[in-house]
Amino acid sequence: MRIGVQIGARLVVLLLLAACGTGGHATKDDPQFARSLADTATVAAVAKRGVRVCREMQVGIAERDWVRGVVVEAEGSRVAVRIDEPGRFEHSVHGVKVTRGAIVSDDAVAWSPCL
Repeated sequence: MRIGVQIGARLVVLLLLAACGTGGHATKDDPQFARSLADTATVAAVAKRGVRVCREMQVGIAERDWVRGVVVEAEGSRVAVRIDEPGRFEHSVHGVKVTRGAIVSDDAVAWSPCL
């Protein structure tokens, strides 16, 4: 009898999970769902003290530059990053000039893990 209850409970859970992906709800083919999943993965990877992070910065209309640093504080989806390599061009993040040793506060999704 107990085995039947366990199998029944698992079946109910599987049916509920299967129903979540249908009927106008977000599915794996939905761009919003994909963006949300990517943002969640980025925050999980970046929002930890000591993680080496990079941020791509646009310069003009075609040039790209990379800023590198280390996360010194993480709270929710916000990170504070100590800049190690400010890139080749002058940048600012939320009004803070990006220079070696500067600490900038930013959204974690703007950064990515780097080596």
